[in-house]
Amino acid sequence: MANKTEQTIVDLISPIIEAHNDLLWDLTFTKEGGQKALRILLDKPDHQFITMNDLTLFTQEVNELLDTVDPDPIPEAYVLDISSPGADRPLKELWHFEWAKEANENILVSLFVAKEGQKKWQGKIADLNKDGLTLTTTNGRLPLTFDEIAKAILDVQF
Repeated sequence: MANKTEQTIVDLISPIIEAHNDLLWDLTFTKEGGQKALRILLDKPDHQFITMNDLTLFTQEVNELLDTVDPDPIPEAYVLDISSPGADRPLKELWHFEWAKEANENILVSLFVAKEGQKKWQGKIADLNKDGLTLTTTNGRLPLTFDEIAKAILDVQF
């Protein structure tokens, strides 16, 4: 769930995202090692990859917007980090899991508590709903609720 600052930033940058036909994968505003950091993960819709040129242009426009908007949504010093979610992108939202299922991607999930003797499972999403998913693994189908999943990422196979 986005905090107030994160939601304000999302609202401010949404027109830029829409104008460039980009996809906001994730946005976080956190304190890391005594310094504030605004991290924006950006991609393209329909499983296309964002380019470095796309990220550079977006960064310039967001920098200009955040430097001139009044009132300043982040009045203290912070680091702005805008990048692609990467090949091993985090899966946090329901739509992230839908995206992975649609693309028939392998995912890697880490559980809070071991299930069937394991805390890490790899496979493809067979079924998905608002409460959880069923993962097709080498051991068969494994039903999981989102409450059981500590972390999920794409599991890219090269």
